[in-house]
Amino acid sequence: MTEPPLVDGADDKAGGGDVPAADPRGWALPRTVSVSDLGPLAEPISEHNGQAIAVTPLKKHPGWLAKLYRPDQHPEDADRLDLLISAPDTLPEADRALLYTGTCWPAARIHERGNPAVGCVIPMAPEQYRRELRRGAFSERRFVEIDWLAKSDESIRGIGLPTPGFAGRLAACRRLTELAAILENLGLVYSDWSFSNAFWSPDQRSVYLIDVDGCQPKKMPDIHQPNWADPLTPPGTDADEYTDRYRLGLLVAKCLTGQRDAHAFHTVAACHWQNQPAVSEALLDMLLATDRERRPSAAQLGQALDGGPYLRTVPRPTRTALPPLPVQLPIPQPPVPAPMPTPTVKKPEPNSHAAWILVLVLAVIVLFVIASNH
Repeated sequence: MTEPPLVDGADDKAGGGDVPAADPRGWALPRTVSVSDLGPLAEPISEHNGQAIAVTPLKKHPGWLAKLYRPDQHPEDADRLDLLISAPDTLPEADRALLYTGTCWPAARIHERGNPAVGCVIPMAPEQYRRELRRGAFSERRFVEIDWLAKSDESIRGIGLPTPGFAGRLAACRRLTELAAILENLGLVYSDWSFSNAFWSPDQRSVYLIDVDGCQPKKMPDIHQPNWADPLTPPGTDADEYTDRYRLGLLVAKCLTGQRDAHAFHTVAACHWQNQPAVSEALLDMLLATDRERRPSAAQLGQALDGGPYLRTVPRPTRTALPPLPVQLPIPQPPVPAPMPTPTVKKPEPNSHAAWILVLVLAVIVLFVIASNH
């Protein structure tokens, strides 16, 4: 993967907002459009999610969405969106194609009078990322979020999906890492690596990254999500490429092992995958290096996932200890009922009248024997 220049110079090459986007996704539209240019909007498929107040299909353009932002966006958002829209022009053809097929990369900025950044036009995720998922006796067709890869094959099979096995997990993680390497080479920070921002196709063994229109050059406000906090990015500071490397490593570790908590760290440390001998070392440096700037890049991780070497500077980065495993609380057992006392059968007391009768009978017999002898 060749390294293009940072996106700061991409707008000059694009030639301004009136140049049609060189976009293979089927709709060559100007890079800036008004709301009226888009035609009627359908009912929103998502509302009040993150920076967007609504994500709405375009009735006249099937497969395309208008992502409409909250009105309190920063004024420079228009420039940032233009930067993103023209960034693929700076990429080699293979990387540009991968960015378009593997992400919902914005195609145009939406503006109106008094608001240069109403939102952006993005493609809908391809149908291959939608499957019928079983929920007990019911099923529902929906997009398959990548968090299913962070579960066991048995759990995946339980909702009606084909089990990925290690080969399927590896293929998905390779694609994630390829996309991350393109963003890193463009000088863009994503910050939002997590289970909820990528879809997974078990049949195609591929992934699709969403919410990429939030990327910013070099740094951006850190997007905090439970269980995804970078221990070396203090709260209140910006996320940067090193934050992205930690979160990418965490996502890959969880999807590759099918585990969600500290067990993923321990499994990575214990595994020496036959055809990917360098993966464990690269992931552990991403997750545990005490110097955040010594974390390997997405391209280095990608090379290891492809079976290549993990080339790093010496001395090796020092690492923190593996996180402690969750305490396994004993499963409470139902109380064992106390044994029922065995009823004691009382022997009937001897009848005192019967005893005296027996004595008298014996006495009579004795007297009769004595009398007969005389």
